[in-house]
Amino acid sequence: MASLLSSLCGTCGRNYQSLMLRAAKAGGPLSGMVGLAADLGTPVANFILWLTIGAGCLTVVAGLLWFGGHQRKLRRAMADGKVTQEELEQATEHNVWSVSFAFGLVSTVVLCLFMGAQKLAAEEDKGVLATLVPALEQVQKSLFKIEKDVVAVKETTERIETKTDQVLTKLGDMSAVFEQASKSGAIIANATTPAEHYHNARMFELKSDFASARKSYNAYLASGVDFIDPYLAYTDMLKVQDGLEGAREVVAAMRKNNTSTSLEVVAALLLPKEQRVAALKQGIEKHADFAPAVYLLSREFSVEKLGEQTLADKREEKALLEQFRALDGAGKFQRYVMDKKQAKAWLDDAESRLAKLTAMPAAVLENPVTLSANQSNQGWMLTLGFADYKIKNVEYKLDSAGEFKSTGFANMTNPQTGLPMPSQTIMVASLTPGEHTLEVRYTDMADKVNGPFILKLNTAEAALKAGKSMLDMTATSWLSIQNGNVYFTGVLTHRGILKSIRYSFDSEKLDQEFPFTPPKPGESPYEIGEGLPYLKAPAGLKFVALQLTFIDGTQSEVKKYPAP
Repeated sequence: MASLLSSLCGTCGRNYQSLMLRAAKAGGPLSGMVGLAADLGTPVANFILWLTIGAGCLTVVAGLLWFGGHQRKLRRAMADGKVTQEELEQATEHNVWSVSFAFGLVSTVVLCLFMGAQKLAAEEDKGVLATLVPALEQVQKSLFKIEKDVVAVKETTERIETKTDQVLTKLGDMSAVFEQASKSGAIIANATTPAEHYHNARMFELKSDFASARKSYNAYLASGVDFIDPYLAYTDMLKVQDGLEGAREVVAAMRKNNTSTSLEVVAALLLPKEQRVAALKQGIEKHADFAPAVYLLSREFSVEKLGEQTLADKREEKALLEQFRALDGAGKFQRYVMDKKQAKAWLDDAESRLAKLTAMPAAVLENPVTLSANQSNQGWMLTLGFADYKIKNVEYKLDSAGEFKSTGFANMTNPQTGLPMPSQTIMVASLTPGEHTLEVRYTDMADKVNGPFILKLNTAEAALKAGKSMLDMTATSWLSIQNGNVYFTGVLTHRGILKSIRYSFDSEKLDQEFPFTPPKPGESPYEIGEGLPYLKAPAGLKFVALQLTFIDGTQSEVKKYPAP
């Protein structure tokens, strides 16, 4: 190689021979060491190929820059007498591109030898050294943490993109294997798959062979497959065998080596009530697509679990069941349940509970507090109604002023709770005409504060509603006929909500109107006002027809009042 290079390089031939010898002495061993390391790493990637390509590219680039550029300039300079032969030879041996060319050429030759050896003597994905020296194969695995199935480690981009579909298909296959095994009802000898291990665990439980059941469960859990029902079945068995605290200890030990979502969820289920709910909520935030956790959390607010629900519990349960239904519709539930009978039972239960909650008026769940207002001579009386009848305390805030105040307690005991009954009325001395807001919150029997719920109050609308209600209850006494006079006192006490009072004698023409004046600002709305509240009845009067028109334009029915 050196003689060939010398003939090509002319006047610098001796220098290239010296340069190549130096490159071979230093670059040869270095390239050999790199080649050996790359050969050991063959199962991870074909490093030899890429290193050879890299060395070849370096050789070509350095050669073009040196021979096509720097050396040509130096030769022209020597021809012009600007550079001597000695200076040219000195520059050749120390130029970065000539040195890079020499080292690149040596490295390329050495690495090509390794490539050739791999093609001739190496087994696929092992390299020359591990093939010729079997003991090095164990070193190779230890260094690069190579699993037995090297093909699985070297997934291609296409397989990575389809990984989720492949996993789901395998999970579906496991469910089918489990279903088939369940039909036989027999213990499977030499079980190998997670589905077979789970089937055997359940069979051993039925036979009360709990030691064998544990072995089968542990064999399933070692697979790392993320089905929720085997984990639930295993922890249920642990609670029976070891007690709750013992089950917690076993699961805590398992979590050191098992990071599956299912194990995280069942670990949460072993915690006390408040911690359990908090852990399940945290798990759902972390694993938003894990539908079984949503279902299990919904059960924490169900009547089956609580015995008796507050409205807050029903709201939580309904929201979670709707979330669970949406996840199931997106295919994110049944993939996590191996036993499809178990999955169907959960779905049926969820739909049944959701149907009952949906049947409740939405307004009751979303805003369980109602407000009615009535104006009296002492001011406004605000009366609250609660759909949640078991309450311990009520607080309110009017027009966002100040802090919440308690309504106090009535002089009676709530028969539902055995505790003092919170007052449901609020007295307000005066309200300016127009819109107002009342914020109400209450504490239920679970000591959970519900609300605040925002209630709107329009004084004109409230007065109209209360007045109409009162008039409906006193319809027989709107008008009275006595001592030859027709008295309108019963309707005049509600003149604040009236637009007109029309009447007629012995007919339903309603062709006459009784005059009255609306209340003045600050005047009691229940005063009859100025003017006489009656008129003279005509002789031989048989009946009076009466109809009221309210300030909102609506009208009452025509009422007939017979003369005595």
